[in-house]
Amino acid sequence: MKFYYHPISSYCQKVLVAMYEKGIDFEPHVIALMDPEERAKYREVYPMGKVPLLIVDDDHLIPESSTIIEYLDEIAEPKLVFGDAEQRAEQRRKIRFKDRMFDLYLNESVSTLLFQSMKPESKRDQERIDTAKFRIDTMYGFMEQELGEQPYANGEKFSMSDCAATPALFYAQRAAPFDGHKNISAYWGRLASRPSVQRVISEAEPHVRAFMKEDAAA
Repeated sequence: MKFYYHPISSYCQKVLVAMYEKGIDFEPHVIALMDPEERAKYREVYPMGKVPLLIVDDDHLIPESSTIIEYLDEIAEPKLVFGDAEQRAEQRRKIRFKDRMFDLYLNESVSTLLFQSMKPESKRDQERIDTAKFRIDTMYGFMEQELGEQPYANGEKFSMSDCAATPALFYAQRAAPFDGHKNISAYWGRLASRPSVQRVISEAEPHVRAFMKEDAAA
């Protein structure tokens, strides 16, 4: 299978964590979407021009991070969307719910703060910043309570929800530090100790540093 991505993208990182957890082999295609020529060429593969994108053996295109992970869950262990025989539907619903919460309210809000902070102060959108801070504070409160009772987002086992939380918290260290939240800090420590997460971070860090340096120079 072919995987189109960029190491700096949080949604690509989310999928990479799942792939590395499962030990899946793939053909990597790193796409520099900021390059107009490369972006145009990539749109010949996928007209929407977004990453991540998985192309499987029959040339079927699978976009969107959660959809990709759910596809991978059908073909490789360990399961990241799971549930026992009696509570499968309920457990899977909870995993999907937190996956969406981390994507839509934590990751997107952290990204907003990060990119707004890179702009000159006169060009920052204060309304967007305030909304992002409110959502992050709300999510931190929710997570702090939940993670006081369990090691991972959905209990004892690492799941798709944790794949989604990983890149959000990775970037939150820069944009919205969570040092004052002991349960979230401990949770990040557990995530960061996983080989899959360590690999994703090691691959992303050089690109993140280069991006931040280029932005500061601009």
